[in-house]
Amino acid sequence: MANRAVHRTARIASVLAIFAVSISVCRAPHSLPEPLPPQRSALAERYLSQRLAVWQDRLKLTGWNIGIRMVHPGTLRQGTLGNIRWDAAVKQANIRVLDAADYQRPYGDTIRDMEFTVVHELLHLVLSSLPRSEASRSDEEFAVNRMTDALLNLDRNGSSPSTSGLNEKPH
Repeated sequence: MANRAVHRTARIASVLAIFAVSISVCRAPHSLPEPLPPQRSALAERYLSQRLAVWQDRLKLTGWNIGIRMVHPGTLRQGTLGNIRWDAAVKQANIRVLDAADYQRPYGDTIRDMEFTVVHELLHLVLSSLPRSEASRSDEEFAVNRMTDALLNLDRNGSSPSTSGLNEKPH
């Protein structure tokens, strides 16, 4: 009986020792420092390249040659964060996205917003065979924004899309 109690005490002591060591070694994760503007651009470009391949596959655009180029605000239409130009005959498209260095928000928010822009522009490409007019442009933007929000919410956390702003039509 005494032997069993000693053995049990030794096991409890070793568990407590492991626990004490793990407390001193394992600390709450620290936030990574914000990358400098030139680093932000290179990191974002690499991230978007990887995500482009994922979204091309999901949206069945793998037969397309699609490139992404980061640009500065003066090269985009005012009020936009990106655009897409395509040639359906040769299945080639180019997406221009606001450069990560030009964002005035934390890097994590920046790349999430940039990915939103890429998916948004890819959805315009998916819808490119539909008839278009200047009158339908606002409706298309509204629909593309809703679909982009839904797809990214499902991708990021498997939940339903956020409802903020989804019932509002753009002006």
